[in-house]
Amino acid sequence: MSMLEERRRGLTDPEMASVILKALPAEPLDSQRKTGYFVTPRWKRLTEYEALTVYSQPNADWIAGGLDWGDWTQKFHGGRPSWGNETTEVRTTDWYRHRDPLRRWHAPYVKDKAEEWRYTDRFLQGYSADGQIRTMDPVWRDTFINRYFGASLFNEYGMFNAHSQAAREALSDVVRVSCTFWGFDKIDIAQMIQLERGFLAKLVPGLDESTAIPKEEWTQGAIYKGARETIEQLWQDVFDWNETLFGVHCVYDALFGQFVRREFFLRLAPKFGDNLTPFIINQAQTYYQITKQGVQDYFHVSLAEDAEFGEYNRTLFRNWTGQWLEKTLVALRDFMGIFAQLPKGAADRAEIEASVARVVDDWIADYAVAIQYKADRAHIIKTILSGLK
Repeated sequence: MSMLEERRRGLTDPEMASVILKALPAEPLDSQRKTGYFVTPRWKRLTEYEALTVYSQPNADWIAGGLDWGDWTQKFHGGRPSWGNETTEVRTTDWYRHRDPLRRWHAPYVKDKAEEWRYTDRFLQGYSADGQIRTMDPVWRDTFINRYFGASLFNEYGMFNAHSQAAREALSDVVRVSCTFWGFDKIDIAQMIQLERGFLAKLVPGLDESTAIPKEEWTQGAIYKGARETIEQLWQDVFDWNETLFGVHCVYDALFGQFVRREFFLRLAPKFGDNLTPFIINQAQTYYQITKQGVQDYFHVSLAEDAEFGEYNRTLFRNWTGQWLEKTLVALRDFMGIFAQLPKGAADRAEIEASVARVVDDWIADYAVAIQYKADRAHIIKTILSGLK
């Protein structure tokens, strides 16, 4: 008998195949015919976003909601673990409960950004070819867009950098992915602001597109003084990464960022023949609305409604709101000084009051109500408007 024949096994050997077939039970050993997941789907079935995101980050058994057990195999010098509960005051029974309502992960995020830049390029080509720059008021262009709107890129850049700690310390992969994209959207807005300045410099000979002018306004001017100080504190002075995320998105950007982008530059631009800036800002507002959905799911659904720690977290969020609201109101009060720089008649007090009220009302509805924060609407509006000159 050849060596090949001696080593025939299983179905290649008719005699062995017969033995195997006789040994098979008449009924299936397991009647469970559905796929079993380690991940609990948020929606009807497991999505691609969940399959590629949830439980990709290792965790020890003291990180709630994780599947692993024991300690870390590697630690930092001095014994600091890879991740630890001591990095935040927030408590939860499941750090993996959060889901991005838009289900964003790397591939679709990059695809969306690439398409956005393609249609931005098409818009700018049409704007240039049509000579639409001729309708833009030179004072608005040179002072308010190039200088003051340019200075806001540092505001967006600062919020981007404030996400760096959370991107490192987040206690689950779903939280890390979301907050990373929230930060990327902020740097994207900063890039778009500088893109507009560079584009205008190509159309208007002599217009300075360098960041020197807006940087001087951001670092030394009075209009962004409160904003600059708040951003510096959010970026550098906060130990708790959840407090940073909360302060940025649930208070500061929802009030100051929304007023600057939507109620000042977006609302006033058409009055000065500017239909370029609204195109840029509307993309930023799309990012804001996308981020708002994720932020609300994380803080309001996953944490504030936690079965065991929900009330504790809401109390914590109310404390953070009071702290960062006070600083944000100072930033908005300082920004009111920009209206004195506008040409006479460009904006009356009634318009400004209505703009402030819209932003405050949106913030109360979107964020304060969800954590039962008792916002004094009249006091907030009065404080902001006290900066009008």
